[in-house]
Amino acid sequence: MKLLRNLYRIGTGLSLSLLISGILMGDYSERSLAVTEPSNPVTTITWQNTRLPDWNQITFSSLPGITESGSFSAPQGVSEQIGYDLSRTWITGQTPAQYMKIGDFQDSFKLQQFNLQSISKIVGSDLSKIKLSEFGVMQFQTLESLVQAISTLKNLPITEVKPIFDLLSQELTTQFDGTQTIGQLLQQSPHLGQLEFANLPMDSYSLDAIPGLDSTQIGTFKDWQGLTIDKIPGLGNVPFSEFPNPANPIGADVGIVDIAFGTNEQQRDHTISGSNKQGFNVPCHKDCAHIELSGSPLVLGKQWISGKYQLVRGGQGILGSVNGGKEPTGRHPFGDAFKVVVWDTSEVDGTMSQALFFRACMRKGFVDWGCTPYFIGPIPWLTYKEKEPIFLGVVTGDVTNDSVSISTGKKSSGFSFKNPVNTSDNSLTFASSGDCSKQYQGVTIDALSNALSDIEGNYDSVGAYVCDGAGNCGRGLGTKQFMSYRPDVRSLVSSKSGGQEFLAKVDQGAAVSGEEMMMYFPQTDQQALFESEITNLLQKASQQIDPTTGQPFTGERLIERVSQMHYVGVGIPIDAAVSDVQDKFSVKGYGEKAAANYTQAMQSMGCL
Repeated sequence: MKLLRNLYRIGTGLSLSLLISGILMGDYSERSLAVTEPSNPVTTITWQNTRLPDWNQITFSSLPGITESGSFSAPQGVSEQIGYDLSRTWITGQTPAQYMKIGDFQDSFKLQQFNLQSISKIVGSDLSKIKLSEFGVMQFQTLESLVQAISTLKNLPITEVKPIFDLLSQELTTQFDGTQTIGQLLQQSPHLGQLEFANLPMDSYSLDAIPGLDSTQIGTFKDWQGLTIDKIPGLGNVPFSEFPNPANPIGADVGIVDIAFGTNEQQRDHTISGSNKQGFNVPCHKDCAHIELSGSPLVLGKQWISGKYQLVRGGQGILGSVNGGKEPTGRHPFGDAFKVVVWDTSEVDGTMSQALFFRACMRKGFVDWGCTPYFIGPIPWLTYKEKEPIFLGVVTGDVTNDSVSISTGKKSSGFSFKNPVNTSDNSLTFASSGDCSKQYQGVTIDALSNALSDIEGNYDSVGAYVCDGAGNCGRGLGTKQFMSYRPDVRSLVSSKSGGQEFLAKVDQGAAVSGEEMMMYFPQTDQQALFESEITNLLQKASQQIDPTTGQPFTGERLIERVSQMHYVGVGIPIDAAVSDVQDKFSVKGYGEKAAANYTQAMQSMGCL
C-alpha cells in the first residue's frame, strides 16, 4: 500500500504520517505551537510581592486567543440523550467566550444564576437596544418551556405578548382567540406547547416584547447549558470577580522560580503538578521540562513539571474518555474552572510561561455526564523569570505517588523565548477567527485552511522522515505538512540565514524541533504558500467532472476533491481507496474528513 500511495505523490508531496482523528483531534500532545517573545497577556496585581491575576480586569472576551485549533466528538449516545450536539470546535485566535459554554461552569462560576438585568448592571449595557434574537436561549425554547421558565406569562392574554401571538399566527392554520390567556390556550391545546421559537424570525423584537424575560435566571430556560458565553448579551464582558461564584486564589502558598529546565531532565519525583484524578505530586521519568522552586521548606526543591511535555489522567464520568482521558500536568491555584500549566521553559533565558486549559462539562437535571479532561487550550497566561515569586495555591507535603506522567515526545533543548521564530504580532495565530469574505470558487479560504490544519498539524509540526516513489526524502513541515524536498519550500527556507544548513540536516533524516523549523519556515511563509497553492488546486478541481453527478465539482464535493489533491497530488484518481501506511485515511476518507472540518470551521467563524 505504501508503494502504491507513493506513486501518486506527484503534486504537493505531503507527508501522510501526521494524522489526528475523532476524539483526539484537540490533542496538544501531537499539535503544539511554538511561542514568541514572552509577555504577560493578562493584567496583574501584587500581593505580598507576588503577582496575581487582576480578576477585576479579566473577562472571557478579554482573555488571550487560544493558540491551537481543535475539537472533540461527544461519546456515542450522549448528544442524543441531551437533545443537542455536545461536540465542540475551537479555532486559533478565538477567545473563550466563543467556544466555552455556560454549562461548563455550572459548578464553578455558576454563571446560570445571572439574568440579563444583573449582567447589564455590571457591564453598563442598554437592554433596550438588544434584539430578542441576540438572547441565545430563545433558539432552544418552545412555547411550553418559555412559560415554565417565566411562570407569569401564563396569566397574560396572548395579544399582550407579541412574539407568542406571532408564533401562533405563523404556525396555526386555524384562527385562535387572542384574548384568552396563554395558560388557558396551553391547557386546552397542550400540543401547542411544542411550537418552537427557532421558527420565528426574532430580529424585529426587543427583549421587553416578552415580559419578565430580562429578570429570569438563565438557568431556568430550557437547554441553557449548551449556549456559548457570547450568546448571552454582555456575559463575555463580566469580570471574573463579579461572577456568582467569583474567581479567587485557593490557598496562600508562594514559591520562587529558582531554575527553569528543559526536557533533558529525567527522573523528577518531588513534583507539585498533576491532576485532580492522579493527585498533584505525579512523578516524571523522562523529558521532564520543569521549574524548580525555592522558598519555604514546604516548596524548597519541588518541581512544577511542564504540561507541554507531560500528560496525566484527567476528566470524570462519561466525558472523561474524551481526548483519551489525558490532560497536561498542572495545578489549580484558582479553583476547578480551569487549570494552570507550566508551558514553555527556557534554560537559555531563565524564563518560563504558563498557559490555561479549560474543560467541557455537562449535567442536565439529575443526569450528570461529567467533565472532559482539561485539554481545551493552551491560552497564554503569566510569564516568570528565575528568582521571581510565583503563586502556587495549596501545596501539600510529600506523599507517595505510584503513578507517572506520560511524555508527549516533544523536546525543548536549546529553546529560547528570544529565538526569532517569528517576531510579528500575529506570528502564530490565524487572523482573528478567519475572514469569511476571502473566497475562491465559492470556497472560504480561511475555513479550508483551518479544516486541513485540524488534520495535518500546527505551524511548528514536523513530520516523520519519509521517501516517495521518485527517491525524494524529507519531512513534512508546518501546519499543512509541506514536504521539505519541494522546490518552493526549499527556496523559502534557503533564503534565511542558516536555512541551507537546516535543509541539509533534514535531508539526512536528522531530528529537528518545531522551534528550529519555525526559524526557517515561519507562519507567514507557510500561509502564503498554502493560499497560492490552494487557489491553483481549486481552479483545477472545479474543472474536473464529479463522477457522482456528471457535473463539475461544486460545494461540499469540491471541498472533498481539492482536499484529496492537497493530500496526495493533482494526479490522484477521484475518491481513490488507497490509504496511508497507517491505514487511518484513504484518499476518499481524507476528503470527507476535510469537508466535515470545513463545515465546522465555517460555523465557528460565523460564516453560515
